Amino acid sequence: MKRVKPELSMTLRLTLSFVLVMALACSGVSWTLYRALSHELTWRDDSTLINRAEQIRQLLLDGAKAENLPLYFNRMMDTHQDILLIHSANAQTISVNHTGVEPSLLDPLPVLQKPALDTIAKRDVAGTELAAVRITALSYDQPVTITVARLTSERHSMLEQYRNNSIVICIIAILICSALSPLLIRRGLNAIHSLSRLTANIDSRGLSQPLDEKALPVELQPLGSALNIMRQKLADDFTRLNQFADDLAHELRTPVNILLGHNQVVLSKARSIDEYQQALANNIEELEGLSRLTENILFLARAEHNNILLKKEALSPADTIGNLIEFLEYEADEKNITFVTACEGTLQADRILLQRVLLNLLSNAVRYSPENAVIRIATQVKNSETVVEVSNPGSELDAPDRLFNRFWRGDNARHSSGYGLGLSMVKAIMALHSGSAGYRFADGYHIFSLRFPA
Repeated sequence: MKRVKPELSMTLRLTLSFVLVMALACSGVSWTLYRALSHELTWRDDSTLINRAEQIRQLLLDGAKAENLPLYFNRMMDTHQDILLIHSANAQTISVNHTGVEPSLLDPLPVLQKPALDTIAKRDVAGTELAAVRITALSYDQPVTITVARLTSERHSMLEQYRNNSIVICIIAILICSALSPLLIRRGLNAIHSLSRLTANIDSRGLSQPLDEKALPVELQPLGSALNIMRQKLADDFTRLNQFADDLAHELRTPVNILLGHNQVVLSKARSIDEYQQALANNIEELEGLSRLTENILFLARAEHNNILLKKEALSPADTIGNLIEFLEYEADEKNITFVTACEGTLQADRILLQRVLLNLLSNAVRYSPENAVIRIATQVKNSETVVEVSNPGSELDAPDRLFNRFWRGDNARHSSGYGLGLSMVKAIMALHSGSAGYRFADGYHIFSLRFPA
């Protein structure tokens, strides 16, 4: 048997998501700021290097002596990381170098007239970057070469400190997020817990009371709306179920009482064999009615749950209606009823269920039509659907909207044959065919319509 892994709680999943987002955000922000700071410090160092080389050249042009430049240099630059070399063909090389970098590393530098940021030479000295620039100048009309260089150890130290501080801050922020997220998430999920409690406490008596959607957070309002729709549907189903149970009990009580009373009368004294046989025949008749009632109720229950397999085929309504008219001919002749048909085309339906639907409508039309009546059956195609209409004369009904309800009969006296399930079965069968059944009264005729989709 395959073992099902338990699902992580919503609080844990949201916490992990928040921590992951926080980690990515902190990493992204820290990396972006670190790169920006590194570029800014590099630009400032390179700009300072070029400016100082230009300043020294200008000092020489203004008449300053080369041997006095270290004094200016010490004030202008950090001697722990800056280097100054002044080469002259007729004088001794002036050097200010307290960094420990061998001057020979600077010998390959090209001599520039006008240095720029992209012309600064970069060297690696024991893992530390060395930036240098070499320019030409005139000192008392004598050409000299000025070399200015800088080790970036201080800049690297500053960036390393910034990086370490950023990592510590990110770790602290992630830890705080990990600690606070479950508390905040649980507090945010209180509305779901409240909604769960309200849903769990619902019973059949409280289904008609909708939830207050406005009291829910915006994110849960669609769920509240869906729950209210579900509650309303359940309330309608319970109402129909209770009504169905009441009607069913009422319908079953009559034949059961008839059987009980009839048998009590028969057993009250000795009877002849013929009388016992007649009593048994009456019992069988009532039991057959109960059997048909049970079958119809089971059929309706299966139809409402779409638990009936349809075998759709292209059928000719003219042939089907013609066969049913022949079947009802004897009953119609007793009341001198005639049928007028105008049927054409085909429709997609289950043959047995179509016969059942049409037989219900035609038998009702014959039963409730006056003598010498004319029953009309017509088919036509409207808006990509086939419509079958059965019309019979009669008086207007008091409650036509209840025609398709279970156990409802128009006379309300319950003295007519049947149990009032015929039209409800017609409606259920049409729903199985993705169609519909309708009724209207016009010009003294009851008109029942069946709509089959193309």
